[in-house]
Amino acid sequence: MKARALLLLTASLLLQACAAGPQATPAPRDESLREAAALATQADRAMRAGRHDSAIDLGRRAVTLQPSLGAAWNNLGISLMETGQNMDAVQAFQRAADVSPADPKPYENLGLLYMRVGWGEDALKYYERSLERDPNWLPSLRGAAAAAKALLRSSEGGLEVVRRGLLIEQDSQWRRVFESERLRITGELTERTRALRSPS
Repeated sequence: MKARALLLLTASLLLQACAAGPQATPAPRDESLREAAALATQADRAMRAGRHDSAIDLGRRAVTLQPSLGAAWNNLGISLMETGQNMDAVQAFQRAADVSPADPKPYENLGLLYMRVGWGEDALKYYERSLERDPNWLPSLRGAAAAAKALLRSSEGGLEVVRRGLLIEQDSQWRRVFESERLRITGELTERTRALRSPS
């Protein structure tokens, strides 16, 4: 709702500026937003081109001007992670998650960061948080399945993740991972149930 109101305000200000003629000047906040958006776009291009040092500089400038730009925080986190600045990356992803409460990507990226450093428990936790925001977010379904497999974790929630992954996944290699995990988790849950029912 806030984003829509901001867009309406921006459109209104642009319309007023056009109507007022060449002497009209944009409001400072509007100018700041445009500058931050331009910097965020440049940072995104640099990140996608693998120029992470440049992306970090541009991204930091963007979020300094407009701290509410969730995508800019997320992309800044990616470039920080890719350059090994993991603590700063964690903070950037957390900020992205805070300012964009419906976006699954910041928690997905936290899951990826923790998987890369070998902290499976933390990785699984953040992949699950990402899936709370969007249960069909494929990168987090994949990440949660991979983390659970590494931890040999079996749960009803994990079984739901791999079933959902099998419904969505198109890549044959990932389908094999999901199917393998489905069989493993189903088998372990069945054994647990039998153990609970058998007399001691």
